[in-house]
Amino acid sequence: MILPSDLRKALRLKKGDKVIIETQGDRIELTTPQRERRRAQEMFRRFVPAGQNLVDQLITDRRQEAQLEEIEVFAPEEQSRGLKR
Repeated sequence: MILPSDLRKALRLKKGDKVIIETQGDRIELTTPQRERRRAQEMFRRFVPAGQNLVDQLITDRRQEAQLEEIEVFAPEEQSRGLKR
């Protein structure tokens, strides 16, 4: 697809860059993956308290779940053999 030069400049597009084209009723919206990612980040940022790192929280949650799973899996086996943790 060939875009007019003023539109390419406005979107800061270079040859070979990818664009996202969406239709909304009788409208067409043209954007870049970078702008769409930035928009999504801004949208979700409203739901995250300032200073909170969601990656660290996710890792902590997964470690806690793994520990609980380990207890659930090994506890019955150890009890049947008379072992205590």
